[in-house]
Amino acid sequence: MNPFIKGLSDPSDPSDPSDPSDPSGLRGLPRRGLLKAGLAGAGAAALPLPVDRRPADGAGSGSGGAPSAPAAPAPPPRTAGATRTLTFRQGTNASLAVSPTGDRLIAEVQGVLWSLPRTGGTATALTGPDLDPARLAWSPDGSLVAVCAYRDGGFHLWTMAPDGSGLRRLTSGPWDDRGVSWSPDGRRLAFASERGGDPATGSRYRIWTVDVRSGELVRLTDDDGVEDYDPAWHPGGGKVLFVRAGARGGRELASVPAGGGPVTVERTVDSGTLSGPAVHADGRIAYVHVDDGVYPVNPATATLVVDGVPVTDGEDVSPLPPCWTADGTLLYVADGRLRARRPGGAAGASKPETIPFTASLEVPRPHYRAKRYDFDSTAPRPVRGVHLPVLSPDGRSVAFAALDALWVLPIGGRPRALVRATATT
Repeated sequence: MNPFIKGLSDPSDPSDPSDPSDPSGLRGLPRRGLLKAGLAGAGAAALPLPVDRRPADGAGSGSGGAPSAPAAPAPPPRTAGATRTLTFRQGTNASLAVSPTGDRLIAEVQGVLWSLPRTGGTATALTGPDLDPARLAWSPDGSLVAVCAYRDGGFHLWTMAPDGSGLRRLTSGPWDDRGVSWSPDGRRLAFASERGGDPATGSRYRIWTVDVRSGELVRLTDDDGVEDYDPAWHPGGGKVLFVRAGARGGRELASVPAGGGPVTVERTVDSGTLSGPAVHADGRIAYVHVDDGVYPVNPATATLVVDGVPVTDGEDVSPLPPCWTADGTLLYVADGRLRARRPGGAAGASKPETIPFTASLEVPRPHYRAKRYDFDSTAPRPVRGVHLPVLSPDGRSVAFAALDALWVLPIGGRPRALVRATATT
């Protein structure tokens, strides 16, 4: 079961497969926290996605004396059930890319990449939910789409044809690689990565490039005490813009030569944070500014800005990079919808155009035997919350923690408590 389907569970439906004791199909989150581009989100999605895809360490602890040897219960039998068609017309924090000709869009909605006309309409699924994509970009010649995806248990860069074929992974390793931006000649991708650090803890995010053909990696930034992310290649090709975050967060828009070198601060804000810069061919720079709101009295809001001038007013803008078209139109996501706007003048001077879409997925709903919960019984039960088991050097015993005690279990025998902690309430 993929996490997309897990997020669609209906507790009132007897065919609901979301048994919390069954972690089948769940993929772990990265060992490090996710790099957050901002606090504001787009409007409500059609359906929620799961927040934590990791199974619990234990299903709870029982009562009574010595614990019985832990034994995993057999999963409830599942049988084929009917499929349901889920239709989406909105998306939370959807990533967006526009073709160089400006007539096609690719959007990430509910963990799937969809293709649709620039004017809106019926969207066609390009990928399955297992790719788990985000942050996509269309190549300058229109032949490839680059995307950051979590398919193999870590965020890496992938490319594919605009029709979803030819999926190819560009980066690998234990580090997360985030955000993509094409060089104007289409030969390289700029991205943010924690690679080069400890395989478990990573390093601070730096700006890197990868050659699309050879896979050659080059690190562009390496300054101490900062995080660099959200790269955007300048149309001239000579530099890469990015957000630099210090102790107060991402308040600087900086640039670095495309081959590496000294970093130049292009723009700063006194409050809030910057995210998602995008550069038009004429040099105009768009980005999202997230203010310092305090939830719930004054929740943070995000505003689309061009060259320091706000161009949205009252929209809940997704804190992800907008897309420029050749004619100077900005495409972005706000209030859960795909929007287009021609910047010019003060905020709200140009009315946004909403790009309608309809995306449908066939989702299986297998039947299963519902688990029975009995929280009132006082009878002894097998312990499920066994913690940190270790095998003895001779391989004949297992030590573990459970029920506020340290136990030793001879293989094939009964557990014996060595140390018992004082119960607390």
